[in-house]
Amino acid sequence: MARCGGVARLMVCAVLAATAVGCGTGNEGGDASPAARTTTPSPPSYATQVNELCSDLLAKVKEVNGGGGHPGHFPIAEYLAEQPKLAALTAAFDAKVDAIPVPAGERKEEEALRAFQDLSDRATAMLDAAAATGKQEKFDETFGRVHQMFDDSSVGEDLLTQGIGCNGR
Repeated sequence: MARCGGVARLMVCAVLAATAVGCGTGNEGGDASPAARTTTPSPPSYATQVNELCSDLLAKVKEVNGGGGHPGHFPIAEYLAEQPKLAALTAAFDAKVDAIPVPAGERKEEEALRAFQDLSDRATAMLDAAAATGKQEKFDETFGRVHQMFDDSSVGEDLLTQGIGCNGR
């Protein structure tokens, strides 16, 4: 009797093992083996998705400003000619970023990007106001202050610490 119970247990274990590897599942149309099952890959991280958007934005910004940015003198007329295009690019970028789901574990990355966007928006507002005066000297002074504002702020470094680089914004 004990021997029969051992054989019965062996048969049950064999059936369970065979079922676990996909034999006899009753699924006529497909292979239920673990190797045949596909898992949905997790989406790229928030930082990875933002970095892709930032790369795309930078390429478009370079098309607008001739690829070199404005490391020196920046005539108001040139700023005013570029700004509507750059504003549209920035708005489109921000909308795409806003559409990225942010997992709970990646909130710091989002917060760092938001802080950078806020600083960038303040800088643009300062430059817009200075350009509106029509006074090149005022614009040049403000342009220098904006650069200093970024240099003095930890926002850019915080963004990089979170794995995001966004020079086009």
